[in-house]
Amino acid sequence: MADKFIITIAIFITAYISFPALAEEPPIDMSRMEGFLSGKANHKDAHDVISKIQEDIDKNPANHANYAALAFVYDYINMPAKALEAIKAEIKYSPEKSGWDMIYGNLSREYFSLDRIDEVKKPALKSVKYNPKNINSRMNLLKYYILKGRYKEAAAELKTISSLDKEMDFYYEIYKCCFDKVKDKNKIIELFREAVKVNPDNYMSHRALGTAMRDLFNDAMEKNLPVIMKSFNKAVELNPKYIHTYISIANTYMYLGLKTNKNSYYNDALKWIDKAYKLEPENLKVAYCMGNIFLAMEQYDKGLERLEYAISRGGNDKDTIELLAAGYNNKAYTYYETGKNLEEGLKIIDKAIMLNPEDSFILSTKAELLYKMQRFDEACEYIQKAVKFAPDEPGIKRDLANIEKTIKKKPK
Repeated sequence: MADKFIITIAIFITAYISFPALAEEPPIDMSRMEGFLSGKANHKDAHDVISKIQEDIDKNPANHANYAALAFVYDYINMPAKALEAIKAEIKYSPEKSGWDMIYGNLSREYFSLDRIDEVKKPALKSVKYNPKNINSRMNLLKYYILKGRYKEAAAELKTISSLDKEMDFYYEIYKCCFDKVKDKNKIIELFREAVKVNPDNYMSHRALGTAMRDLFNDAMEKNLPVIMKSFNKAVELNPKYIHTYISIANTYMYLGLKTNKNSYYNDALKWIDKAYKLEPENLKVAYCMGNIFLAMEQYDKGLERLEYAISRGGNDKDTIELLAAGYNNKAYTYYETGKNLEEGLKIIDKAIMLNPEDSFILSTKAELLYKMQRFDEACEYIQKAVKFAPDEPGIKRDLANIEKTIKKKPK
């Protein structure tokens, strides 16, 4: 979940503009908003539209729909103070209680964007009063309770939100948000322990607690593995078909393998992700996780096959692309280390560069392969590119010095 409390564009604009204007008010020109609804508008478009809306407001200052559009555009270009001002005007001129659950929800959201946390609660509660099923407003209220350290109230709110949409894993989404927002990470574990108490039969709450303990115990992860697995096992018991729990467990064992260099943990990771694979063999998150585990085990061909599968099926998100590029890089580097089949190594590293052309380590691997093939000028070209993207990386700086030194020694 992003830092801001994002609601979908369609919902946001509907909250402001879909309500009928008063009879004497001209309807808002929705054609202006098409670029924003599609997410294709830029800052220049935004300022042009803002000017036109402001002209309409000057002609008819009581048309609430114009303030709605103005708030939406300001929010789009991340100007929450201006959006807040427009929303207040929208409330002033809106027909009483007309869509106020959405409008007050958006008001609380802008307070969050401005870090005016103490002012979030009142409009969020007002929104929920008008519509108890407004998830976005309840999320604002939930995050207010979390940032105030009121974990019992937060856990109760989280339970309510989860009951409104049983398919969405709000527990895990809130965990990711807390990881960025809550300074004392131990408080996050306290929050999810409270969440399990409040909603003990919800598998998502147990999975989130297990994940929080795994990540936040950090160096003590191996010592705390039994208590971590107790939460994960409870989540599996409550819902043995929830793929994401298996992924969380597999990642736990993979992280332990990386920390301890014990192969037994990698084998455990594969066992758990294989359970997920048997449930949903075409699941792209399962493919990503399995690929990651194989790469950690330095079984590059198996890892690359899984990641290539995910990419080929549309899993071309940033994480998958970067992991596949890193896998190609690691495999290509093995050719450099052995000094054999260097041409094959170049083909593989070129795949990595196509996926992630600004990664300094990938560029430096190509430079090293070219250097070993005595193609020094080309090696210098790529190591210079690597230095451009990572000017302070000691290893890359050493490679540049060595390559330049070799070129100087070449007979002319």
